[in-house]
Amino acid sequence: MKSIYIKIIASSLLILCISSCTKEISVDVPHEPQTIIFGSISNETAPVSIRIQQSVPLQDSSTSKPVNDASVSLYAKDTSGNTNLVTNDFVIDQGVYTSAQSISTTIGYSYWIEVRLNDGTLFKSKEELLKPVVPITNAKIKNLDILEIEFSDPGNDTNFYKFTVALFNEGQLISSNTSQSNDVVFNGKESASVEVDLFRLQDDEDIEIIYNEIRITFCNINFSSYQFYLNQSLQLEANDSESSGDPSQLFATPPVNLLGNIMNSNSNKVVLGNFTVNAISALNQPSSN
Repeated sequence: MKSIYIKIIASSLLILCISSCTKEISVDVPHEPQTIIFGSISNETAPVSIRIQQSVPLQDSSTSKPVNDASVSLYAKDTSGNTNLVTNDFVIDQGVYTSAQSISTTIGYSYWIEVRLNDGTLFKSKEELLKPVVPITNAKIKNLDILEIEFSDPGNDTNFYKFTVALFNEGQLISSNTSQSNDVVFNGKESASVEVDLFRLQDDEDIEIIYNEIRITFCNINFSSYQFYLNQSLQLEANDSESSGDPSQLFATPPVNLLGNIMNSNSNKVVLGNFTVNAISALNQPSSN
């Protein structure tokens, strides 16, 4: 009985010590606002949209703050090296800058944007070439959940691809999946193909996804943009991992900064975001799912 009594006293003292050593500490992380710029242009005649935001402190309830007082200019360089201003006329809505007119582009021209903030800071994206369109020749589903996209890969260039597969049911978006690939394995092959897991981002594998239309967007892009989207995919996969408690996660790919092709001309530093030049091939097809 004496031994049990001593153990109870010792346990009580241990709990008291632990509780007395607990202290609530407020996290005060110094925050330096960063400008985030994201947009794209393609071979399709359409308005160009560019989103400009600033990062916010960790304790802020919002994820970012729109920048509504910047000036945006879109430039092009032709095959002779001549530069011209395409447009600087943009309509602003909550940090989204949309060109007032639809923009027509030319294969073989290079495009970039320049963004000047109200304080004079200038950002410039890398000049990216609008590459030739690589048409989709066929698309078919294998093993119920793998979509194979077939095309002919040009043999006179190193190509980088971004492809998005969206599933729709009666016109409503059900699921979307974006992937990337280079042509190292199939460079120059007329019967090249890439595969997409239609349900890779599905949260619950037991729920059947019903769809009756597949929309495929297949983009021939530049290396810097390819690297940006590849890093973005790695980041999403790391964040969506369901086995975060597994010790093997210690050896997983660490989070990456999504630095793209936009440079702060004042500090010569690459900033968050990207301006992508896409050569788009699209295919919509009904599904028997």
